[in-house]
Amino acid sequence: MDLDFIYQKVQVLSPKAAKIALRMLDNDPHVPTEWVMSLRPALVMRSNDAPGFAGTDWMTMVAIERPGIRKFTERFESREQRHARLWVTSLRQASRAALQQARFSDDA
Repeated sequence: MDLDFIYQKVQVLSPKAAKIALRMLDNDPHVPTEWVMSLRPALVMRSNDAPGFAGTDWMTMVAIERPGIRKFTERFESREQRHARLWVTSLRQASRAALQQARFSDDA
C-alpha cells in the first residue's frame, strides 16, 4: 500500500470520517511529515461539511489508539466511524512499512 492509494481513499471518505481521520492524523507522531503535509489538505477539504464530534466519535478515536478496547467500541461504531478507523489503521501500516523499507535500504 502506498501514499497514492491512501490519498485516493480520502476522496471516498464521508465528511465525518474525514474529520475523524484528520484528528487522528494531526496527533500521530509516527506518520512522516511529508505524508501529513500531502494528506492534510485533502482531509480538511473533505471534512468541511462535517458536524461536530459526538460521543461515539470519541470512542472510535480511543479505539484507534488502544486496539484492546475495539471489541467493545465496534458495537457502537457507525459506518463512517469504521471507515475512518480503517483508513487510519491502513495509513499507520503503510507508514511503518515505508519506514522499514527506508531503514533496509539505508543498511544496504
